[in-house]
Amino acid sequence: MGYAEIEEISEDETLLKEEVHRFAEEVIRPASIEIDRMPLNEYPEKVVKKDSPYWRVLKEWKKLGYHRGPVPEMFGGEGLPARMVHILVEEVAWGSSGFSIAFGVDLFPILFTAPTFDEYLNETFVKPWLEDDRAKYHGCWGVTEPEHGSDWLLGCDFVLEDDRPERERITPGQVTAKKDGDEWIINGAKSSWISSAPVATHVALHVNLDLAKRSVGGGCVVPLDSPGVTKGKPIAKYGQKDCPQGELAFEDVRIPGVYMTLEPEALHPSTGLMSMDQILCVTSSWMAASSTGLARAAFEEALKYSKERIQGGRPICEHQLVRKKLFEMFVKVETARAYSRRIMEHVWRELFEKFTFKASYRHALAAQVYCKRIAYEVADDALQIFGGYGITDDFLIQKLYRDARVKLIEDGTVEVLSLEGAGDLIRNY
Repeated sequence: MGYAEIEEISEDETLLKEEVHRFAEEVIRPASIEIDRMPLNEYPEKVVKKDSPYWRVLKEWKKLGYHRGPVPEMFGGEGLPARMVHILVEEVAWGSSGFSIAFGVDLFPILFTAPTFDEYLNETFVKPWLEDDRAKYHGCWGVTEPEHGSDWLLGCDFVLEDDRPERERITPGQVTAKKDGDEWIINGAKSSWISSAPVATHVALHVNLDLAKRSVGGGCVVPLDSPGVTKGKPIAKYGQKDCPQGELAFEDVRIPGVYMTLEPEALHPSTGLMSMDQILCVTSSWMAASSTGLARAAFEEALKYSKERIQGGRPICEHQLVRKKLFEMFVKVETARAYSRRIMEHVWRELFEKFTFKASYRHALAAQVYCKRIAYEVADDALQIFGGYGITDDFLIQKLYRDARVKLIEDGTVEVLSLEGAGDLIRNY
């Protein structure tokens, strides 16, 4: 397994960890490496093809039913406890942090639709998604825009009507939705950084509704085969190529009124349930677990190599500086797991068990920032242990290093996440 738990885990948790680790080792990681080695000029075309390694993994993931695991039982899912969700994400990220993100955003249309308990949505999307075993349905999360990146977090809380705003977005959101009878008409574009957008069938989309009233906006689900939707090609990236990213553009796209599942009253922090900060608690806990898995993968690669590489007549793990570095890396991985698991348990309890929607925003952000930094620090130290070999394609560590570097930016840069956490700290501590 690569590591031993210091806290007692149940038979079911042990079984899940072993099963998912085997899947990550035998299916996810080989496909991840295959995607990473695609020539950049061929990557945008190859990765989206139906016979690509990406789809091969996704189909197997759905066939095994892992996609249902994190979904609460009341919504039709397996309702895995938070610790088992953490095990699931960590083991997947050990195999590929990119796929762990792809599997995460795949859940977002369900997060937007299942809580409505709407019969039409349940029959047309929720139930088919849950029963899917051939990857016919694949979700993504549409937030960032050409003029909005991580700064979206610093201005996501427009207030309703004439309330005094605590924060105002400098530039209004670019994707808008206007009511037209029983339908909504969507226009605008999301940026090239939408994870899984080039391969997704549905998007959980954030839109602006009425800028004159400084609305918090809305959340809706849009089938990406709708007339007027354009999906961009995957962008060529430095790391995490196994999670294709691309833009989404909307030109007079019409959706039924029922697809606007999160209107202002649902999103506003003071009046609603799933406010933006609570959504970000979910993503932060997932990102923290993903970063933990990536950090562990880098540490284990370095540990294995240090036992095999002979320098000065003995394995380099016997040299003091390497021994010290290995132990420091181990400490970082263990602390990342302890914190990220604790935060995921907290978030899952508040949102998906008690349904209080009062998860601690600053703690969730702290977990994401901490674990992202740990992943990069461990990957950097691991690469250093490999020396010159570490920067060649002969070893996995150079990919893990690039993936860890990308982690410092995706889902909000660590700097902006820290500023957002500080704001919550100052307002609410």
